[in-house]
Amino acid sequence: SREGVGASRLGEPTYRHVMGRVFNMLVRVLLLPGIHDTQCGFKLFDRDAALAILARARLYANPDIAISGPRVTAFDVELLVIARRLGYKICVVPVVWTYGSQSKVHPARDTWHNVRDVLTVRINAWRGYYQ
Repeated sequence: SREGVGASRLGEPTYRHVMGRVFNMLVRVLLLPGIHDTQCGFKLFDRDAALAILARARLYANPDIAISGPRVTAFDVELLVIARRLGYKICVVPVVWTYGSQSKVHPARDTWHNVRDVLTVRINAWRGYYQ
């Protein structure tokens, strides 16, 4: 995680930090209370957990839908929601994270995609798809 004791963010623009904090507040309210950073990109699962979690993932499971070019998504939010629902322990580990000046994040487009994904995960959770 980029949040919490021992974690640090290097070179991150203020607008990106604010975007991330607002997004993660939405995620905490709707789906994952207690997890303050879902988008850092560092996820580790043992084989059995990965198979169980990925078997239930739905956001990008349709092979007929192509994603072209760089895209920021909330697939990791979905994986964490499934892990929690299946009773797996989620351990948050602090990291030192350095902002890349060549970032492909597009603030408006990627915010829209992520919010849409989070709402889809919330609906999927209500429907019981992640049991």
